Amino acid sequence: MKLELATAVLMAVVLCIVVIYVNLPTENRGGLFTTSSNGHAYQPQGIETQQVISENIQGELKKGSFEIVVEGLKNSTSYHGGAMPYLSMIYENELWKGTMNCKIPTENVTWFTFDVRKLVSANGKVTHISITVTEVSVNTTEQAEPQLSDVSINLKESADGYSPIVNQIGAALPWLSTGLVWMAQGLIIGVPFCLAALGIVMLIDRGIVPLWKRQLKAKNLNKTTE
Repeated sequence: MKLELATAVLMAVVLCIVVIYVNLPTENRGGLFTTSSNGHAYQPQGIETQQVISENIQGELKKGSFEIVVEGLKNSTSYHGGAMPYLSMIYENELWKGTMNCKIPTENVTWFTFDVRKLVSANGKVTHISITVTEVSVNTTEQAEPQLSDVSINLKESADGYSPIVNQIGAALPWLSTGLVWMAQGLIIGVPFCLAALGIVMLIDRGIVPLWKRQLKAKNLNKTTE
């Protein structure tokens, strides 16, 4: 009896301790657990996690458009609150190529990437875009500078594939595709219509006309016999 009573008291004490511990805030649990209720690693007060994005953009430009694109990238960098601390340009064989590194605020880097892709595509083509996201811990209790993401851009002019003949062919491709679509639609509608018309002609020529001739001939014979 005494053993059962002692066991019941011990279980009640343990249950009370567990209830009190569960109701305590996470940061006051004595460090027994290092993760919060949402599964993320526990961080001290004043420390938060921010994302830093690194990008690499590569593209090929039409001959003579390198200067225009570089100037547009400088304007876009300034517009999005960033800077271009590094720019390297090489002129060789009448063609430009270069590399530039841009520092863009993380909250604006997505729109900056869209602008770069649009600008390069208007003067050539984008051949590669890679994006890397890294999480860093930032002390929010201190006045810190805004997080900047790195965007590396590699561009080169290409003389291949941009001749006047190729450009004219490229300009004519939309008209050619439209013409082919119309031809296909004409075939889809015209062929069944022609077959139906041919069937009607054959029916009249081989069915209705011979039958009408036989009836007319029969009437003539009846008249002559009378």
